[in-house]
Amino acid sequence: MRVKGRAGLPDRNGKRGTWPSSERILYHLVEEVIRTEPTRVRWTPSSDEDRKTVREAMEKVLASNQFCNSRRYPALLRYVVDQALSGNGDQIKERTVGIEVFGRPADYDTNTDTVVRYTAGEVRKRLALFYQAAPDAPVQIFLSARSYLPEFHRLADFTGADGLSRPQNGYEPDAPNHVPVSPDDALMRDALRHQRNRIFALVLCMAFGASSVLGVLWAWKEHRSQSMNRFWSPVIGTRGPVLISAGSILFSTDSKIGTQVGDSLQDNSYLSFENGLAMGRVAALVNARNANYRIQSATETTLAQIRESPTVLVGAYNNLWSQRLLAPLRFHFNVRSDEAILDSFHPEKRWARDTSKPFTQTPDYAIVARFRNPSTDSFVVVVAGLQRFGTDAASRFIVSSRLLDTFNKQVGYNWTDKNVEVVLRVDVVDGKAGAPIIEATHIW
Repeated sequence: MRVKGRAGLPDRNGKRGTWPSSERILYHLVEEVIRTEPTRVRWTPSSDEDRKTVREAMEKVLASNQFCNSRRYPALLRYVVDQALSGNGDQIKERTVGIEVFGRPADYDTNTDTVVRYTAGEVRKRLALFYQAAPDAPVQIFLSARSYLPEFHRLADFTGADGLSRPQNGYEPDAPNHVPVSPDDALMRDALRHQRNRIFALVLCMAFGASSVLGVLWAWKEHRSQSMNRFWSPVIGTRGPVLISAGSILFSTDSKIGTQVGDSLQDNSYLSFENGLAMGRVAALVNARNANYRIQSATETTLAQIRESPTVLVGAYNNLWSQRLLAPLRFHFNVRSDEAILDSFHPEKRWARDTSKPFTQTPDYAIVARFRNPSTDSFVVVVAGLQRFGTDAASRFIVSSRLLDTFNKQVGYNWTDKNVEVVLRVDVVDGKAGAPIIEATHIW
């Protein structure tokens, strides 16, 4: 999936420079102060044109990278949407889906064969990732967390496939699940629009007189984001869109723990919640910095793709690329026996979970790495924990100015163009993870 970042506003000469004019800074300040999220309402399509609009929205989802490389996920989403639009929503049950979508026999055991539940979980995650990158989509499709019935949400100010504007206030007569937008809400939105226009005009009039103050504010903002820029500037804006590649797993009876690393030959691999969350954090950061990104499974990622684009690898023991590219570095993952982080400079040193304690009561560890890979001559970022708490902590670390500032204070400031490795510890109590703590660093 490619998501294009917002383009910068041109200056008076039509150029998009790195140092913004005072008008541009003020524009973005006003945007941040009075920006409101799009207002959405739950919606039941009631006409042929409404149903056509939903199907067009569904086809855009199915054509995205989150769905186009799979057979199961599009099949389930298309089935439940078609059933709902045909008025058969009450017939969308786990057993029915298993029989009609996945070809299971009528008497199959849903307790042991969980294909519908797992596939639905993946569809929910992939829909969330799709709409995170497309927040302004006029119609959004969601899968209810408590059933397999799809929900449709539209913008309050919505134009259907027939080109006609739909009512913004009150109920539509034939849409029983429509959530009304109150007249007070409508008046508030109108007031915000007028306020936005007035403030923007006023601020533009003050732009030239306030340029010196804005220069100070811009410098202050740049100072706060220095650590973030140091980490990400070699990665974002180089060759091609950023490739975000996450590890996946398969449920396997041949494995002692019931899972194994995802296989490109199989279509039933799953993405963990923490890996999905890490991908979302990285994607949001890349998009906020006006850059493009592409998301795909590590099982589908090739060396040629890593060579062509800066790459963010998410996950360790479910991502063979993370293990392979970290292997020559000082800090890397043990792949011969138990799960651990090793230090090639000090072989006696290792970081591993205490397996004598419950998973939810012992610290987890992670590696954050940013380096130019010599075999591909491209930048690679690795965000990988021994287990899910570590991966979650690593992803929080690389998108947090505060945490990167802590790293900056420990290692100094001359590392922007160098390779970086960080070992993190995250304490876990009753299944709740604390803040990432830096255990070791290496810069070269």
